[in-house]
Amino acid sequence: MAIAVALLEDIDDKFCQCCLCFKQYTDPRQLPCLHRYCSGCLDEEIQRTHGDLKCPLCQQEVDVPKDSAEGLKKDFFMNEIIEFLDIKKSFQDEETHECGDCSKVVKARSYCFKCSEFLCDGCHEYHMTKKSLKEHRPYLLTLKDVKTKNLTLQKLSSLKQAPMCKIHQDDVSRLCCKTCENMPICTACTYGGHKSHEIEDAISLATVKKENLRNQLAKIQWSTDKIQQAVKKTLQLEKDVVATADTKIAELDHDAGEELNKIGKDLEVVSKERSNVAKQIRDKWGGERERRQQAFEDQMKRLKKEQDEMEQKFESDMDRHIEKSNETYSKKESKLLSKQGNVEKQLYGGKALISKEKENKLKRTEGAIVNGKSRIERMQNLVETGSNILVSENNWTAIQNADRVCAASESLIQELDREFSEIDKVLEYPQVRLSLGRAEKMKISVRPVDEAVIEKITGMRWVINGVAAAPDGTVVITGGTRQKQAHISVVKLDGRISKQKLIGSNNQIPYCFCAFFRNDEFAIATHCNANIGLYNADNNTYHSTDLRKVINKEVKVWCITADGSNDQIIVRCSNDPVLYVLSGKLQLTRTINLPQIIKSPRDIVVNNDTIFICCKTSRSAYAVDMEGGLLHELPSPDIRNCTRPFSVCTSNDGSVYVLWVAGFALSMQDCVILQYRPDDGSLLTTTPLRTVQGWMAPTEIDGAEKLLLPSQFGGMMRVYGLEED
Repeated sequence: MAIAVALLEDIDDKFCQCCLCFKQYTDPRQLPCLHRYCSGCLDEEIQRTHGDLKCPLCQQEVDVPKDSAEGLKKDFFMNEIIEFLDIKKSFQDEETHECGDCSKVVKARSYCFKCSEFLCDGCHEYHMTKKSLKEHRPYLLTLKDVKTKNLTLQKLSSLKQAPMCKIHQDDVSRLCCKTCENMPICTACTYGGHKSHEIEDAISLATVKKENLRNQLAKIQWSTDKIQQAVKKTLQLEKDVVATADTKIAELDHDAGEELNKIGKDLEVVSKERSNVAKQIRDKWGGERERRQQAFEDQMKRLKKEQDEMEQKFESDMDRHIEKSNETYSKKESKLLSKQGNVEKQLYGGKALISKEKENKLKRTEGAIVNGKSRIERMQNLVETGSNILVSENNWTAIQNADRVCAASESLIQELDREFSEIDKVLEYPQVRLSLGRAEKMKISVRPVDEAVIEKITGMRWVINGVAAAPDGTVVITGGTRQKQAHISVVKLDGRISKQKLIGSNNQIPYCFCAFFRNDEFAIATHCNANIGLYNADNNTYHSTDLRKVINKEVKVWCITADGSNDQIIVRCSNDPVLYVLSGKLQLTRTINLPQIIKSPRDIVVNNDTIFICCKTSRSAYAVDMEGGLLHELPSPDIRNCTRPFSVCTSNDGSVYVLWVAGFALSMQDCVILQYRPDDGSLLTTTPLRTVQGWMAPTEIDGAEKLLLPSQFGGMMRVYGLEED
């Protein structure tokens, strides 16, 4: 219960005891942190610390005026309590006092706060009946008042009259000099030493101070509720941290287990194939040996020498074929074992990373809980102190203390906001993926292994600006029509269009780009009206948002990529040095500032935490991280004319493929595809093409990965094979 609403009877001596000397306060002074100590105790602390005073309870630094406690604020509130306790003790112990009126030494029965004297029964009755002492009656405290045990601080403060003027000691201080740090003064002082000072009526000033204090206490209460909720939430988050970490580790165990099982089965298959092939070779060459041996026996006498030579050659050929077979399968076994070791290593590293993150987050939540509880205790102290000031009818208590309570509470509220503003982020974990192998050199077929004319695209002379494929083999192409509309088409590999959506483009050039997002959804970007949307290839629906309104800027979109596992769609706009990252809800989440060397990206693709970019102006391809930091520049082809990177894509093993052309109009025949490693950008393979190509996308056909390359003009869909070199 706050002391302001408690009965004064419930206050014991310890409440008025200094925590330095463990005695009743003597001339108590209040520090800015609202903790109070005896004036003498503070002077000893000031001397001990050579003026660098800190509150002994909360360690808050205190500016000491003139290196003495005399300059610190007097605690009017505690003085009232101490005065009451002294009077109460005198009544209860039946101490004798000299009557303030008749000078008789008797047991006191009442006390006049206006006279500041104890009174005998007769003089008390005289105070109650004499008209000339009528104004003393509100300030009388009797033994009966104390014995009823219902006296509150509010009633006690009403018995106290305003302080007397220090200069004109017969006059009551009804005014306050703000220039002299709220010094109580009388009317006569305004014509003397305080003539030019800022003067306020004490009652009016106290009213304003109390109102400010009420507002601040309400704010404190709101912040206290808020931090209590935050502590409760943090306790729950602590449980969620443990649960999330356990879930992540379980998922890694599950994924690694499946992959290791698959590798184990593949090793068994390779071992069986190895034995079978060796047996087939032996059977084949064994039969051949028998046939030849029969022929040699028929001509034994004439061909004995030739038979010996043939036998020797047969043995040599058989050993050579078996050795070649062993080499082939040894390579396959080595790759699978290397892949197995890589998975186990990444599993161990992923678990270690999550466990370390879990420990860090638990430490953070434990610290936040401890700090939150400490701040709540400090807030409760502020609330109790402020409540005491509000209910006190002594205006000078509010004038001297309200501002300090407000200042202390505002500082504490700011600490709380900083402490818990980002507590929700404690559940965020680093993304841990299993990279299932290093990119291998792939041989790309110089000529397409399959090609088809895309119906309607060819006949109506539509343009293709983008291609993307889902893991289930669904292929989407995008571009523009001659009617200045953007088209989104779901295409079969035989050229048939199964679904199609047309989008208006404000009568301008209808460039339209695409990228696979997740499930059946593809991210779509239209150039002129800067629309970013999601197309569902299953039900042929499309919804979008105007990027110009999202970023409050007039732009045109030039390329798009997406990463559904991390819920991000990344777009690049013309004449803009940044990439915009949107969520699956098409809301802007952040921007990525590109290095100055990358001024005009032509095509982009995101792979894990790396963005690969084809730059039009610098005629180079680059790799940057998710913060925009330049990782490396990809080597350009050593082939005449092919100096412009046109499009980029990544395959399942992480390989990066860049199509380099002689001109962006794709009107020339010179095209080449370069394969790079994703980690360091080193060049793996170079494959010149014999036909003009456009955008690229990887897809899987009959269990084998292929490259789709639809032509920008003409509506041809070409499929190129990928085989280990």
